[in-house]
Amino acid sequence: MLAGFIGFTLISSWLNPEPLSIGTVDGRTFISVQQPAQISWTAPLDNSGYDVSHPQCKSKLPSSPVGFVIVGLNKGKPFTSNPCFETQWNWAKTHDGVAVYINTADPNDGSATRYGKSIASDTIKRLKKFKVPVGTPVWLDVETHNTWSTTDRAAQVISETMAQLSAAGYPVGIYGPPAHWFEITGDANLGVPTWLALGKYPDVASGVAAAKAACTTSSFGLREPAIVQFVATVGRVTLDRNYMCLAPTGLVAPVHP
Repeated sequence: MLAGFIGFTLISSWLNPEPLSIGTVDGRTFISVQQPAQISWTAPLDNSGYDVSHPQCKSKLPSSPVGFVIVGLNKGKPFTSNPCFETQWNWAKTHDGVAVYINTADPNDGSATRYGKSIASDTIKRLKKFKVPVGTPVWLDVETHNTWSTTDRAAQVISETMAQLSAAGYPVGIYGPPAHWFEITGDANLGVPTWLALGKYPDVASGVAAAKAACTTSSFGLREPAIVQFVATVGRVTLDRNYMCLAPTGLVAPVHP
């Protein structure tokens, strides 16, 4: 009887794990994680970059030199595949710095903690499949385009996903527009780097100017952004461009350490 009770307890705890204990700062949820060892940069890095994913699968990848590239692992939702990740990742590695981003969501499917673990587990399997080295930063894309339930559950899913990725050796950060972060998490504070999405600009010069200005203002999570993204069109090709505000360690990994 005791053995049966213990077995039932173990199964129940796996199916419905206890939520993480998440603290507060100034009365707001504080989401953070203990980051793993990060690959240090020993050479300077051009602070301009691109990010690409499945929408660019049929587009020619840009040839203009930039310092870093961040590649989307999924096709817009968790547990999906960017069909041209391998091609884009190989192209990214022709630059000096690289990172990966993943999509996140919370469809209110069972335990929030377990769902966060599942996103992380799926991500780690895909990273290993494509031989993305441990130490490569993984950014969590948090946007209202995907399904979210409550702000408390969102904090649990995001926290657990970050915790599992960090434990596996991948530094983590959060990407998003401030309005989306406010709606999804209730404007939770953050203890990890942020990648701020600004939106569209008529040309690269105006986007860079806006990005530089944003580097010194709070983006979301009560943090100044580590990277700022803007969208600009050059030669009828619209691309996500990025400006790095801080030193690159923990934000992108060197291709040749």
